[in-house]
Amino acid sequence: MVTTAFLGAYGYGNLGDELCLIEAMQAFPSAECHAFSVDAEWTLRCVPGLHGCFRRGPEMLALRPGRIVFGGGMFGVSEAFAAWMPWMAKALAEGAEIHLHNLGMARIKNDLGWLDAAARRVIAEAASFTVRDYVSFEMAAEAGLGRMPRITFFPEADIAPDFSLAEALLPRGRELLGLSIIPLPLMDAALHHDAARVQALLAEFAGHAVVPIPSTVHRESETEDDIAGITHFLRAFLPEAPVAAPALLDRNIWRDALTPARLKGLIARLDVLVTHRKHNAVHAIGAGTRVVGLHPLLDDSLRRTFVALSHRLPPGSFCLGLESPPEAGG
Repeated sequence: MVTTAFLGAYGYGNLGDELCLIEAMQAFPSAECHAFSVDAEWTLRCVPGLHGCFRRGPEMLALRPGRIVFGGGMFGVSEAFAAWMPWMAKALAEGAEIHLHNLGMARIKNDLGWLDAAARRVIAEAASFTVRDYVSFEMAAEAGLGRMPRITFFPEADIAPDFSLAEALLPRGRELLGLSIIPLPLMDAALHHDAARVQALLAEFAGHAVVPIPSTVHRESETEDDIAGITHFLRAFLPEAPVAAPALLDRNIWRDALTPARLKGLIARLDVLVTHRKHNAVHAIGAGTRVVGLHPLLDDSLRRTFVALSHRLPPGSFCLGLESPPEAGG
């Protein structure tokens, strides 16, 4: 087997991205696995079987990878293509196999300065090109990349859970409501503008103990801090609800104890998950846990996940789109 270099948004504090890395490593078994990461210690802890990490293109090429896997998470963006296409082109010229794998695609058609002849060759000669959902397929089509991808439908949904943290933290004999909220300004505005519908949704779960499900504490973005989002939501909408496993709101415990597999183990023990975070929805669907998506209608990120996995939704699952105030652009 070959040495494989995995390119994705790894090390930033989003367990959904490291989940995608675990799936990619399973999809492409290798003698050695190395991944880009801005925080090698964290990524190596989260991803069993990873041998090492690198930060820059020359470091990747020095590994002499026989294969490069570009993808996982929302990595089909112009910034990522611009950063890594020249290095993938060099590796391709040296005989490496290239895979564009399980990509979440953004609307890149108006930012294609990176799409030169070398990049077109990488895309044309890649051993595989896949995206994770229908909208990503459309984004690839309208960009005119010269090749159409296949759709994977979030294969990371089938990663095995690790129940060790759930066994240590979650009570038995109680109904458990998981909660995952991203404190983005658009989400916050929609929650307060459409608060009556949020309260009506939560009324069904009166008496449940709340389990915080933070999958992201981003190292570079305060608006990608799920612990802050969940804390704010609890104060605004569930101030009297008992909180099971409050340790999950401790940032030090989050960094030291959470992994993608342990997060899925927590979600698998829930009765229902209310989530704004798409990879927590993916975990729930893979585990057979009822999931309610909560998102601003102006943002299709979560909705496209539910559509892609509609054939696997557990009973009672649905997506609730929230209206935004007029000043938000709706």
